[in-house]
Amino acid sequence: MISKVGIIGAGSMGTALAQSISNRVEEVVVYGRRQEVIDSINSDQRNKNYFPGLPLNPNIHARLISNRLDIADCEIIIIAVPSSEVRSIASAISDNLANQIVITVSKGLDYPSLKTMSEIIFEESKNPNIVCFSGPNFADEIAYGHIAGATIGTDNPSLRAMLSELFGRFILDFSDDVRAVELCGVLKNVYAIGTGMWDSVYSNYNEHYTFLNMCYKEMCAFLRVISHDPEIYTKFCCFGDFNLTANVDKSRNRTLGLMVGKNIIKTPYLESGVTFEGSKSAKGIVELADKHNIEMPIAKFVYDVLSGNTNIRETVDALIETYDVIDSTAQVRQHPFAQRSVSPNRS
Repeated sequence: MISKVGIIGAGSMGTALAQSISNRVEEVVVYGRRQEVIDSINSDQRNKNYFPGLPLNPNIHARLISNRLDIADCEIIIIAVPSSEVRSIASAISDNLANQIVITVSKGLDYPSLKTMSEIIFEESKNPNIVCFSGPNFADEIAYGHIAGATIGTDNPSLRAMLSELFGRFILDFSDDVRAVELCGVLKNVYAIGTGMWDSVYSNYNEHYTFLNMCYKEMCAFLRVISHDPEIYTKFCCFGDFNLTANVDKSRNRTLGLMVGKNIIKTPYLESGVTFEGSKSAKGIVELADKHNIEMPIAKFVYDVLSGNTNIRETVDALIETYDVIDSTAQVRQHPFAQRSVSPNRS
């Protein structure tokens, strides 16, 4: 049995993973920034900020995050913080890392470097054993022990047995293309925002699933250029996570798109207390697409709307008129919607 796992991040996902793996390790230590959360876990065996009704297993303890984290006695470290904090966390643990396995569950791109979270962790720590964990999962369902699937990205086959043991409550698949697994997690957030925006204009099922399919085709076109894993499209990190995040209203990024589309909020970058990873990733994805000469009109639509550069309804209608489908041979052909005029009763 694994002796000790450290989870950096005492939010919903960090706490959920602590509960999920706690029956498979001797001790789990959750590191957080809020003293009241640390006290709640240690004194009441609950994270009252996120799961007040869930008794945590007794081998879960908590410590306050400091400038230099004492994680030297952890066999495995899981980083479960917003992407904007990953670099500082990786720097804070770098002196204490030896040969531990470092797992990132954070989803996002560093800007302006356009590096993924595993690349940032390696840059700061030089630790070679960096793994990513990604899939169609809401933290509360993990915490309460419901069935869940995930993709583990690692280019080290010797780690698979230990990781399969650690995440034994999950249905797992694996990919040796760590960067592609992480980029799936970035892309799906951008498309979830776009789907929310679309659904704020078009509300029936045909319209929703037409746009959903358009998004997935664009996502696959990007991955065909970026990834060397020929099965990436069918894995939990890709098809599963894309569908969950774009379709379910519990998704933060889909909800963001709906709120922007309905003019409930106008400045998502300034929202406090809730992390919308997709809003910070849209610009990076557009720049990556330009760098690799990939046509991604939907991703650009999301970025333009979030930047305040365009009106949603006008842009959605224009997207229908001009959208190009990139087929499986990577050839571009005109979408049949382009032959259709915009209905005069759309306002």
